[in-house]
Amino acid sequence: MQAAVHLGGAASPEVLMRLKIVTVNLSFLVALATLWIYDYVTTLDEELPFILEFSWRTAKCLYLACRYLPFVYLGATLFRTLDQHPMLSMCETYYSLNSYLGGVIVFAAESIFFMRAYAIWDRSRWILWVFIVSVILILTPIVAILVEYNASTTVTDELAPGISGCSKTGEGSIIFVVYVLIVICETEILLLTLYRAIVKYQHRRQGTNVLKTLIQHNIFYYACGLIHDLRDHLGITDLIGVQASYSDIASSTQIAAHAILVTRMHRELWRSNNESSYPEQYTLTTFHAAAPYRTYRCSGNE
Repeated sequence: MQAAVHLGGAASPEVLMRLKIVTVNLSFLVALATLWIYDYVTTLDEELPFILEFSWRTAKCLYLACRYLPFVYLGATLFRTLDQHPMLSMCETYYSLNSYLGGVIVFAAESIFFMRAYAIWDRSRWILWVFIVSVILILTPIVAILVEYNASTTVTDELAPGISGCSKTGEGSIIFVVYVLIVICETEILLLTLYRAIVKYQHRRQGTNVLKTLIQHNIFYYACGLIHDLRDHLGITDLIGVQASYSDIASSTQIAAHAILVTRMHRELWRSNNESSYPEQYTLTTFHAAAPYRTYRCSGNE
């Protein structure tokens, strides 16, 4: 662990700050990895039948990406932080792997809730085009910003003079524009979900279990995402001391939180559909997921 390196003589403020950043990053990463493993172990018993009864469609592939890619993502991040004598090529590989995997995980999580919101809107073609246009308008600047951000940073194999370890230099605050765009996207979906929920309950006071679960999950998920994104953007970075170096913690916590929320809610939706005792307008098949087998009881008078 780099934070435990023995420093001969008086360390400069820059070295002390770098070691502080490494220690904080490592603490957060260990906590995230522990939380992720705990969540996986405690829910494995309900996940096995869930996976076995799901057909191989888009929703299942997105779920598996959110469920298992974080193991690789967090593992690579921990290895990068703990490696005391890394080669420059390995540091570049670690950062590239984290960037690509993190993007895939967040995209998969957001895609699942796009599909759920689409189901709430009865697969309306109009709302589908709204989603498609929104994704294009938001994803294009995000990709451009990330390309510019990566081009402006330099990967090194030194944390500070005399201390080896993977780090980046030349980072700027432009990365937080991405969080603003994500907030805009999540706000749009949240408002569309709230509007649809109000309309549905005005026409039918009692919705089906699956419809209620879809609406509750979408509202809760996007509320949590909004709070997290706003927290990152509003400057908690000052607590650590170096704004750019906080991006590691911000991105890792956001990716882990999104993945945990979306996988738990997707299983809960499956369970709600499974426990339903009557045919419903909204089922898992509404967004291309196989509905589990259900039996129906007939009364003795029928």
